[in-house]
Amino acid sequence: MSPEKVRAFPIDRQLFLVREVAAKLDNLHGEPAASFWRAKAAELLDLVVGSGRDRATASDEVRRFFLAVQRELSAGLAAESAPVLSA
Repeated sequence: MSPEKVRAFPIDRQLFLVREVAAKLDNLHGEPAASFWRAKAAELLDLVVGSGRDRATASDEVRRFFLAVQRELSAGLAAESAPVLSA
């Protein structure tokens, strides 16, 4: 298969990676969380650009990844605060 026909799986759909980053961010607060995110975003941007996408497209993909992480964090909070019902 020629390289121009190969498409990388979008990072925002890599559930293991989304959950891993969300778990790490869930345990960090303030500047350590912001610092971790900046480093991870730069790493992911380099990864996506290295896979052949232009910088603008790569930035959009990293933003979608951030939104996926936010959704994962929100889902975790909702699950923790949901009442346990018993019969």
